[in-house]
Amino acid sequence: MFRLIGFVIGSAASVGALLFIFGVPQFNMHGSDADNARFDAAVEKLKAKKPEVDDLTEAVIEDVVGVANEVRDQINDMLAEQAGTPAATEAVEEITPPPAADELQWHPFWNPFRSEIAAKGFVSRLESVTGLDYRIVKVKAGVYEVAFGYSNEDERLTKLSQISAATGLDLSET
Repeated sequence: MFRLIGFVIGSAASVGALLFIFGVPQFNMHGSDADNARFDAAVEKLKAKKPEVDDLTEAVIEDVVGVANEVRDQINDMLAEQAGTPAATEAVEEITPPPAADELQWHPFWNPFRSEIAAKGFVSRLESVTGLDYRIVKVKAGVYEVAFGYSNEDERLTKLSQISAATGLDLSET
């Protein structure tokens, strides 16, 4: 009992001495409205720039598709010139822009992870081995799935076989 009383008195004396030497700390709680206003202003600036970025992105995609189609036309012309040679192959199909991210479907292909850190490690290793893009989907607390994007069934099957070939993982059931 005496030890407990001594501990409490000693702790109180230590805190009192610290307050006497350094003074009472002052917390700046009155600046939160200014911080919120700055944050809101920054969000509004970002929202204002989003249409510009979207327009620029569309313009770049159109330019890339145009250049790719020009190259395709040149390849087709070269193939037409070499029609009699054994090296000639079928004409190259027209190149279309990739689907937007919101048009992609996402296919989870591995057992869920219990932590986001483990899922991120798996994704970083897969990206370095396969060169594909992956997304971590939080299903609920403690359940994280790794998925890849695809636009049609052929692309999904191609990516599954590419992952299997690069990693040796058996993905036949997915």
